Amino acid sequence: MIKSTRTAAMTVLMLLLFLLPVTSIYADGNLLQNPGFEEGGEGSPSNWTKDMWISGDNAGMLSIQSDEVHSGSKAAVIENIEPNHLKWVQTIKAAPDSYYKISGWIKVVSTAGEGMGANILAVGVGGGYPSVTDTAGEWQYLEYIGQTGPKQKEFGIGASLGGYSSLIQGKAYFDDLSVEKLDAAPEGAIVISLDSAAVSQDAGDKKADTPHKVSPTKMLLISALFSVFFAVLYTKVFRSEKLMKQPENVYSKWLSIAIGVAFILRVWIGLTAQGYQNDMNTFIAWGQRMVDLGPGKFYEEGYFADYPPGYLYILYMLSLIRGVFGFAHGSGGENLLFKLPAIISDLVLGYFIFQMSRKKLGSGIAFGLTLLFLFNPAVLVNSAAWGQADSFFLIFLLLSIQGAANKKFVQSAILFALATLIKPQALIFTPVLLFAFYHHRAWKQLGFGALYGLGIFGLLAAPFFWNNGGLVGLINLYKSTLSSYPYSSVNAFNLYALTDPMWSSLDLTWLGITYRVWGFIFILVAVAVAVFYSFKKDRLDLSKSYFIGMALIVVVFVLGTKMHERYMFPAVILCMFTYIASRDRRFLSLFLGFSLTQYINVAYTLTHLNAGVNPGADGIVLVTSIANLSLLLYMLYIGYDVYVRGGVKPLPAPPTPEEKYEEDLKVVEQIRPHQKGGRLKR
Repeated sequence: MIKSTRTAAMTVLMLLLFLLPVTSIYADGNLLQNPGFEEGGEGSPSNWTKDMWISGDNAGMLSIQSDEVHSGSKAAVIENIEPNHLKWVQTIKAAPDSYYKISGWIKVVSTAGEGMGANILAVGVGGGYPSVTDTAGEWQYLEYIGQTGPKQKEFGIGASLGGYSSLIQGKAYFDDLSVEKLDAAPEGAIVISLDSAAVSQDAGDKKADTPHKVSPTKMLLISALFSVFFAVLYTKVFRSEKLMKQPENVYSKWLSIAIGVAFILRVWIGLTAQGYQNDMNTFIAWGQRMVDLGPGKFYEEGYFADYPPGYLYILYMLSLIRGVFGFAHGSGGENLLFKLPAIISDLVLGYFIFQMSRKKLGSGIAFGLTLLFLFNPAVLVNSAAWGQADSFFLIFLLLSIQGAANKKFVQSAILFALATLIKPQALIFTPVLLFAFYHHRAWKQLGFGALYGLGIFGLLAAPFFWNNGGLVGLINLYKSTLSSYPYSSVNAFNLYALTDPMWSSLDLTWLGITYRVWGFIFILVAVAVAVFYSFKKDRLDLSKSYFIGMALIVVVFVLGTKMHERYMFPAVILCMFTYIASRDRRFLSLFLGFSLTQYINVAYTLTHLNAGVNPGADGIVLVTSIANLSLLLYMLYIGYDVYVRGGVKPLPAPPTPEEKYEEDLKVVEQIRPHQKGGRLKR
């Protein structure tokens, strides 16, 4: 009896051993190598690599220690000395469309700031996974379920303190991390995508909402209000003889009031709107590094800094001011201070618009155009909300193009050198200057311009590279910056948001050609478009320099690769200046279109980034991308009609007395009582 019982029990046990792998959701063991950080040296555990947003011992440290462990003899440590995002990373081979359980133990010593806490990060995924900022001195277990994309063959896992869109200070320990492949997702589990370009999916293989639902309602309402504002100015104010012909002193007074209101509005937005803290904290860290180390040690090997030296001088001065006033890190005063250069630059650009258009179009139209720029949501979200420096850079770029248009070639070259020292994106506009020099055979001015421009460029860059690689170091900085972000689209709502998910690798193919090659092709297309408009018809007419600059940036943004959401920003003001130079009203319509698509692109992306995710391929993204393609085609058509065929369509003139009488008569006809059978209806 006992023997038969043992035999039956052994049979059941053997059946269970065979059946359990089938019925269990776990198909494999831990896929991570060295999950407890036991193997390897103190600073280099086997199979793990360091990844730092802001590197350097003053910014943060990654190490292995034996004082605090969950099990075994070692654990990983991350300490963010300043707001940062540091992580230990390991890449894992994966199967497409598969589920994985990702887990581990975390002990948080301290955190400071509003950023994401300690987490087990899926590399390239903005959020959705759990994080913790306080474990009460104990080890805490974290776990979530992830799913790979349909073509995904690997993904990265990181022991992380901070997030892609939120930096944080603090210290945390990590131990016993695990990645296990599942045959299916547990019932009711929330599943996030492990593919940085994909939308999160649930266990039923259906698209799910992003972890933080982003509503476009406010953004669409602001777009509608600006459209109404534009329509009123375009159809009523610009055609009002009374408003357009006020005395000059009246416009000067109105301009002062408008600039004052625009400044107050920007200060309010700067204090209340959640900007992109990743950029803001990076600017603050760079400025403090300039104060602490000076320019000579700023670009040390291993330290993340993808800006040329130009704007670093501004950040240095802002950090000195912050020290004088004692602004606390993360305070509204600190954020506003570092947004001020862009805010003031907005106002300067608005004044430029007024001054240039007043001479050509009259003070009335000039004031209206200034209002359209100062209260443009695309401009407000870029500077006062996001906190970026595009307006500051645009001052030098715009003055450089204006110098070329006015045949002030030496001045143009010097300003172009300064623009390039601030942002490498200025190089996109190089053909504008080269064509202007060539058409007027301004070889002498070209020589002086190159001499002065390169001299000033070198003088300002020298403190950073004199003992840090010299000219080679400077060239390598620009090469690394221009080659960074090797993706089809970096949240730019353009052609590649329609072909594949954004953030697709440049080595992926579309229509049999890799995105990398498509990027080169469309750079050549942008130059070819510039050549066509520059060399067609009147070559000596340099007033079309604004249009050529606009055509270059629009073609590169809409059709080029590696574009960020903000790179279309110069097109907004260049479209305005193109209208001023040509007087063709269709450029105002184009200005409205670019303003709306740029605002939606930046605002929608900013909202997603602050929610910890990148925008997916939803309706807003698709419609905006299609709109940008349509605006590109419309721009090329208008350019052909204006600069090749000479067909200019000015703003409608104010109504004549006869037209006013006809309009009044129509109004009277509409309100006159109707008659029936020859008698008035009662």
